[in-house]
Amino acid sequence: MATKALTSTRAALEGTTTWLALSDADGRVVYEWSSTDRLRRQLQRADVYAGVDLTVGAAGANGIGLALARRTSAIIHGTEHEDERWKGLTCAASPLLHPASREVLGAVNVTCLANETNPYLKLALRHVIDEVQTALSRASQARHRRLMEAHLRVKAGTRAAVVTLDRHTMIADGTGPAIGERAAIWALLEHAGPGAAEVALPAGGRARVVHVDRAEFTAGCSLVVGHVDAASFTQAPLRGDVPAAAAASLGPLEAAEREIIAGILHECDGNKSDAADRLQISRGTLYERIRRYGL
Repeated sequence: MATKALTSTRAALEGTTTWLALSDADGRVVYEWSSTDRLRRQLQRADVYAGVDLTVGAAGANGIGLALARRTSAIIHGTEHEDERWKGLTCAASPLLHPASREVLGAVNVTCLANETNPYLKLALRHVIDEVQTALSRASQARHRRLMEAHLRVKAGTRAAVVTLDRHTMIADGTGPAIGERAAIWALLEHAGPGAAEVALPAGGRARVVHVDRAEFTAGCSLVVGHVDAASFTQAPLRGDVPAAAAASLGPLEAAEREIIAGILHECDGNKSDAADRLQISRGTLYERIRRYGL
């Protein structure tokens, strides 16, 4: 996703002497592109290539390393680099933040020759960051809707406490027991693997694991704290009826779902087929929600 946004920026930088790079949260370059072969060779001689570790601890002062360490944009001019081989370069970098959790996902870097530094460097970086963050936001919104739908489906089949999460987001209704921090729980799920049907929780006790999508583990899981029949909520309808006029009395999860559906209907100008596609639910399910929430 991020590399696609970077690729779309390359055309604007043709004719310049520029290096584009994307690192992961650990400072390791996962994507790089040079506008000229000469610049690529210069960077390779300076040990700058895909896979290199650019954290400050490993590489000294550089744009990506400082952007990740400070969680803000950083510009390093030629002589400010600690590596002598980089003193002919100027690099500008900004961290990529997850739209919901604000976790650092990585960093984007734009590098040019030090003697060619001009305002386009900052403009190019800002453009790339905007493109990537917009793509991340769109993907995040789709994931949140998917998680919410899965959470409500599981809640409809049990009175036990349910928590639904993926790597970056956790949904809980606030009525269940404390089960631990999201990062620790997700790490536990990753360790257990996609075939796990039950896990021991960091805060004690066990939970049944219900995958949002069995074919895609990263789509997330619902954890059901207590003994339930998993088959009872794989296709369960939402439990209980909420009068249309009683929207103000909805629980927090129902209120959140109502707000999401209302927003999508507005964006689709009331077209229910388009809205159902955007929400990734059937039209029958959407009509039931519309009647239930008085939309």
